[in-house]
Amino acid sequence: MGKKLKVGIIGVGGIAGTHIPGWQASEDAELVAGSDISAKVLAEWGAKNGVKRLVTDSAELFSDRDIDIIDICTPSMYHAPLAIAALRAGKHVICEKPLAPTPKDIRDMIAARDASGKQLMTAQHFRFSGTSRALKTEIDGGVLGDVYHARGWMLRRAGLLTRPGFIMKKHAGGGACIDIGVHILDLTLLMMGNPKPVAVSGVARTELAKIPGAFTRWSGPIPKEFDVEEFAAGFVRFENGATLMLEVSWLLHHDVEGDDTQMWLYGNGGGSHWPSCQIFRSNYKTRQQYNTTLKIKNDLREPHAQECV
Repeated sequence: MGKKLKVGIIGVGGIAGTHIPGWQASEDAELVAGSDISAKVLAEWGAKNGVKRLVTDSAELFSDRDIDIIDICTPSMYHAPLAIAALRAGKHVICEKPLAPTPKDIRDMIAARDASGKQLMTAQHFRFSGTSRALKTEIDGGVLGDVYHARGWMLRRAGLLTRPGFIMKKHAGGGACIDIGVHILDLTLLMMGNPKPVAVSGVARTELAKIPGAFTRWSGPIPKEFDVEEFAAGFVRFENGATLMLEVSWLLHHDVEGDDTQMWLYGNGGGSHWPSCQIFRSNYKTRQQYNTTLKIKNDLREPHAQECV
């Protein structure tokens, strides 16, 4: 095995905490540096994780020849400029979802990746769970036949973080749709084989966050600065004729304690449900129906960490 790749994280105060176990467990990478605009948060993080290379200016990580990988864990509006700068400096980049808030940002990031010859990865951790991997293996084996329709949703009841990086468009770029919607959308598209979309219709709304007394179970009262969508729904048609329905919400009046995250796939050979990993098939000769549940021996690490290992 060659030398370990050196990793520097930008934005250490939030989701970065879920990446660290993966970097620490990796046989091929080593976490050596961190950057954050808050010197206090950065110092506390460094002491907790044994990281001594700490800078408040992320450009110092880009110019550090010892660093091979930049892990971007900032609010979404800062993903594109940081990733592009890192790629131009010759670094590999793993970037928290969403990759960026706009298609143009993403195209610019891809162009920078292609010009650099380095790798750019979106941290879509749902892909790395044992249930996702198991179901994907079965689907790739043809158990569903051709998937012609899918439904996916990620719904919460009074469940969001009220930090500026989530609820203010100038930092987040959007609300529930690009915060949690990208999780189930990405996984569903992956399971469908990433067909090419040809038509999309949808709606984004804020119905509950502005009601006097509106609150979240996680953070208390919702600040007046909230200016992103709390709910989104969409319908997608694909080039191969398949269709997809998507629903996302942080605040919906819905019977759920945590997250209600589900995906249904319907093919001409069978149907499936995630995360239960159930598969539904029929024998048309005997007129019998069969339900199968995959048994997952999930010895994988937590998905956020698994994507970094």
